[in-house]
Amino acid sequence: MARKPVISAALTSLMQARGHHAWTLEDLQAGLAGRGVASDFSSVFRAAEKLAADGAIRKLILDDGRARYELVEAHHDHLRCTRCGKVVPIPCLIGARALAALERETGISIKDHHLVLSGTCRDGCTPAGGAAAAP
Repeated sequence: MARKPVISAALTSLMQARGHHAWTLEDLQAGLAGRGVASDFSSVFRAAEKLAADGAIRKLILDDGRARYELVEAHHDHLRCTRCGKVVPIPCLIGARALAALERETGISIKDHHLVLSGTCRDGCTPAGGAAAAP
């Protein structure tokens, strides 16, 4: 008899609670522990990868090389703090006209894109009185 996917269900429930965005595997494991769900790192990894393969969540690999997972929702892009690693969803900044112009100019049909803007956040990463540092 197949085991019930307890960790997968707990991950999905955790992510739907909206307390965080773009979860690392460590974030997911800590979030489960905070809910009283015992899990080891490899179980969290396998469950997250299975959910991503099934299309229930999306796996993001950002320029820091770390995988993050998010719920599959309407298209959006991201801001990432280069100091603390915080990832914030933002509305897509590239409009349909700009994408159509790129397609005409390059001859490539654009199916998807993922834009990540980087800088430093206001939560202690940007020096007091200073502008956000360029990456």
